[in-house]
Amino acid sequence: MVRFYQCMAFLLLAILFVMPQARALDEAPQEEYAFILMSRANPYWQAMIDGIEDTARDNGMNASVHLVESDRAAEEQLNLCLAVAGKKPKLLAMSSVNSSVGIECFKRAKELGVIVADMDSQITPEQAAAAGVPLAFTVGSDNLVIGQSAAIFLTQHAKGTTPEILVLEGAAGSPAGEKRVRGFKEQLAKDFPEAKIISSVSAEWDRLKAMQIAGDTLRAHPNLDYIYAANDLMALGALEAMKSTGKAGQVKVIGVDGIKDARDSVMQDGLLATVAQLPYLVGKRAVELAIKAQPDQPAHSEVTATPVLTKEMLTRGTDPLLDYVR
Repeated sequence: MVRFYQCMAFLLLAILFVMPQARALDEAPQEEYAFILMSRANPYWQAMIDGIEDTARDNGMNASVHLVESDRAAEEQLNLCLAVAGKKPKLLAMSSVNSSVGIECFKRAKELGVIVADMDSQITPEQAAAAGVPLAFTVGSDNLVIGQSAAIFLTQHAKGTTPEILVLEGAAGSPAGEKRVRGFKEQLAKDFPEAKIISSVSAEWDRLKAMQIAGDTLRAHPNLDYIYAANDLMALGALEAMKSTGKAGQVKVIGVDGIKDARDSVMQDGLLATVAQLPYLVGKRAVELAIKAQPDQPAHSEVTATPVLTKEMLTRGTDPLLDYVR
């Protein structure tokens, strides 16, 4: 009996010794996955955040999202990247303000042993590999296709006319903005050579600047027919200028992104259309790809759909891609 109690005492001590270690293991912090995006002011990025956070929660991932104040804040975003990379997350995925910031950020992160990935198709795998920073994956829209889709839609809508068109570009140096404009111009020249682009100028992704530029352009070209804006905020700014001059019926405005305000405007016969990017889906797929990412794996490139949202399509509501429109 004495030996029995001795054994029980020994067992109890062993359990008490092991339990704190087991509890410490259970409470060990999860590996962090970091996602760096752009402007807090643009609803496009909020939809992407929702996609990241919803999918991370569903998968039990420790995900952190970091943003800068402006789509043009290059230095701020690079500093943010360096701070985030310094915490050595397992993976850092970023939508960079420009390619220079993206490459420099990925270089610093790789030096710290962090897996890197591109979001929103800002840096191609070829660009990254040439800089010595191979990506685990890149996921996002094809911005060249976005511009092409807008041009094809405009060509169909304006068939039989010789329209005058204003192009509102994004911020200088933005890979996405450059591709959206190039795709639009090249496709328009191919399909609709009668169309005339009377001005193509940067409004820096800004609603107020777009409104000012659109108003000035209309005064110089009173027969303006269409405005193609490389994002919805600029498109909505241009539409405000048209409304204030009584030209909303004359000048048709096409935007890019598919944000809620733009969709509402399309339904209310404001904007003619918006080419949606489905940022929620981009955020969702970024998390799913991040979970599987391994160091030095071959780059995985994934292109998400970019439907042209018109009043007819939104009213019909049957397209399965609308499930990802936020």
